[in-house]
Amino acid sequence: MRFRFFALCVLCFVSVALVSRCFFGQLAVGQPARLGVINVDTGLSYAGVQEAINAVETLAGHEIRVGLGVFSESVVVNKSVSLVGDNRDTSVIDGIRGSAAVTVVSDGVEIRSLSIRNGVLGLLVDHADNCKIIDNVLYEGSYGLRLYHSRGSYVAGNRVSGFSWFGVELDRSGNTTLRDNWLSQNQYGFGVDGGSLLDFLNDIGDSNRVNGKPIRYLVNQRDLIVDSSTWSDVGYLGFVNSSNIVVKDLEVQNNVQGVLLAGVTDSSVTGVRVSHNWNGVYVAYSRNVSVYEVEATRNFDYGIKFFDSPSSRAFRNEVDSNGWAGIGLFGSSHSVLDLNEASFATYDLHLVHTNNSVVTRNTAIPKEGGYSIAVYYSHNNSIYHNTFQNSLLFAETRNGSSFTPTNNWNNSVEGNFWTAHNGHDADEDGVSDAAYRVGVNNFDYYPLMGRFWEFDLVLGDLEYRVSVISNSTVSDVGFDDGTVVFVAVGQSGTIGFCRVAVPEALIRALGDVELGFLVNGEEPSVVREWSDGATGYWYIQFVNRTPQDWSLLWLLVFGVLVFVIVLGVVIGVHRMRRKAKA
Repeated sequence: MRFRFFALCVLCFVSVALVSRCFFGQLAVGQPARLGVINVDTGLSYAGVQEAINAVETLAGHEIRVGLGVFSESVVVNKSVSLVGDNRDTSVIDGIRGSAAVTVVSDGVEIRSLSIRNGVLGLLVDHADNCKIIDNVLYEGSYGLRLYHSRGSYVAGNRVSGFSWFGVELDRSGNTTLRDNWLSQNQYGFGVDGGSLLDFLNDIGDSNRVNGKPIRYLVNQRDLIVDSSTWSDVGYLGFVNSSNIVVKDLEVQNNVQGVLLAGVTDSSVTGVRVSHNWNGVYVAYSRNVSVYEVEATRNFDYGIKFFDSPSSRAFRNEVDSNGWAGIGLFGSSHSVLDLNEASFATYDLHLVHTNNSVVTRNTAIPKEGGYSIAVYYSHNNSIYHNTFQNSLLFAETRNGSSFTPTNNWNNSVEGNFWTAHNGHDADEDGVSDAAYRVGVNNFDYYPLMGRFWEFDLVLGDLEYRVSVISNSTVSDVGFDDGTVVFVAVGQSGTIGFCRVAVPEALIRALGDVELGFLVNGEEPSVVREWSDGATGYWYIQFVNRTPQDWSLLWLLVFGVLVFVIVLGVVIGVHRMRRKAKA
């Protein structure tokens, strides 16, 4: 009897234990475990997330459930597991500053329904393919979500906000799908970068938003014009593997790239305003792309950047106060930089591994300590008719010795205007008599004595290109009955000069009318006149004016005009009264 009673007690105890194990194991699937983290597949509980991942019982394919509460740790997911929170608002991984809050280094990982905050980087997927990042909240840190060398991932329903640098970046992580992600109040909301075109081939829908505006990421497009009437709101704009695209009259800011063109040919970006991005306009792995009349200001890295995009062109752009450089050509040979106003950057114009290109008619005045133009590993470029303060030529190392890039700093007749060059012009042709040393083995043999300008004058049905070298700011150029009229602004009362070059074809078209000049409303002194057969040249001098002088002049004219009108009214009224009396 005693034995039977004892056996019955043992059987009851075992039964209760098995039922309890089964019951609480099932309960843990839907509710947080007592210690906060549970492996759903083994039923084992852990005090921390990393402890659960590291456990020898945790195998690939297991689900680790993170309960309610704050887990102050930096987590490395090095097994193909699912890391799932009970509630994305209250299942919190609070990263240790100085590292990523969550780092994924294994393929096939799923991160779902978690709050991830702090750490230098919120969530880093590093060399891990085919991961799923779904329905998470990331906030408070430097970088939000970064996929690095991680292909084929699915990123959906995440909220990424308040990061001081990048919100979401795909770097060398092609074939990624993004849906319904909301990015807000990040310094640089969204961007894609890569080492080849394949890295930019992603499926990114317009359900993704940057500061409430849709991400427009278009792949395999042809013959498309996009402007403000096409899309009233653009949170981010990218074209990939496309041709004959025109982007115009849009404004994009606070992204890794304001406008991205990757693998694009025969296309243009014009009239666009890009500010406070990492890069304003970024053209990569493309060919024959024109960027013109763009305002690119206060972008952190480059205002306009061409990367491995030969036969491209940037002209008539205003590129101001960008952090590192205004306009950059990287591996983009046979390109043209023309008529750009680039200022207040470390490098206003930057050439790297770019050969046989033309840099002309640009104005580049850098910030203090910066350079108008910097040339690295770039040769046989023609650089002339620019206004520069200084330059930097990076010395290469070849076979243990230094080698400075060799470029042509003039067009064999005229070079650049260097504001730091104190030249002399004894023959009064607008070109300095002394060469300007640009760097080792590099000279501008024909530095200009003033800024170079070009204007089109119309006579009859034809246009003629007229060039000017002047130490004044030349504007409002016109042509009236054989007279070239313009305004020259400089230090008030000083003597200004212009070397004016006029095509002989225009002079012949005037017939018996002698070409004349009118500067600031007065005839200048013609110091010298000559011709080379194709072009006629005049070296003229005049008295400079300032904008204040013109303001006073117009104020005087306005005052005289008002006085004449009032006097006319008074005389008219007086005459009417005399007639009425008569």
